[in-house]
Amino acid sequence: MIQTDGYMVIRNVFSAKEISSLRKTVKNHFKNQGLLANSGLTQPNAAVEVSDLGWLFYHPKILDVMRQLLGQEDIMFTSHCDIHCRTLSAWHKDDGMGVMEGGYFGFPAYDKEDCRVYKVALYLQDHAQNIGGLTVRKGSHKFAEVDKGEEVYIKTKAGDIVVFDVRLNHTGQQDILPFLWLEKPNFLLRKIMKKIFQTEAKQSKKYLKKLYEILFGERLSIFFTYGLPNDYTKNFSVNNMKRQLWQNKNANIFLSPATRQQFIKNNVLVAEEYFSELVNENKS
Repeated sequence: MIQTDGYMVIRNVFSAKEISSLRKTVKNHFKNQGLLANSGLTQPNAAVEVSDLGWLFYHPKILDVMRQLLGQEDIMFTSHCDIHCRTLSAWHKDDGMGVMEGGYFGFPAYDKEDCRVYKVALYLQDHAQNIGGLTVRKGSHKFAEVDKGEEVYIKTKAGDIVVFDVRLNHTGQQDILPFLWLEKPNFLLRKIMKKIFQTEAKQSKKYLKKLYEILFGERLSIFFTYGLPNDYTKNFSVNNMKRQLWQNKNANIFLSPATRQQFIKNNVLVAEEYFSELVNENKS
């Protein structure tokens, strides 16, 4: 299914206790760290920058899912992880074509069957009754066009994961109040606030976001990536790490010794074995 549709939903992967622990870790990190991005906060390279997330990447259920979807025991952790708080989104792919020339693979890899780099999307709250979760365009990992493919909103509850091909067209929450029946009123509400309360666009957006948080809580998410141990995954890992380092403006490349040891214990290959060129680049 993931090879034809480009995504798969796996229900009840994490317990309520585990989700609560992850929410606490992410919220604590964003109290005084993270980067402003897309109307919220983000932390690139979170696999390195937020060491308390380590257990998530080698969780037995995650490893089982990735091995099943990739079709073999040998799998590679790319060292990619982004965490988000309240960020808004637009349609895009995660293959890096909009980030660097040739993208993370070095060229458009839409027709390559053995290019199998899969991202885990984990939302730390329910999105079954709103459109604040993940929307995808089915089968679009086979095409370069970002507007191609049948649009599908994926209803998830806290504990579910969505695994998707990084070449798949997708978007997260696009508007401040994520409800279909409020898509046009989002714009109208801002106009009304401007007219009645004389609030500028930025301020009205801020107030609406605060209203959403009061009603539904803080919206948090975690994304991380695995792949087959081949050149596609290696290239993705190295180039994606370049992006993460550029965003963070630092040279923190390697996983914590404890996390790395757990990967070794669980027979998971780590892409950081190929990061020597990045070390040299950051020294110069």
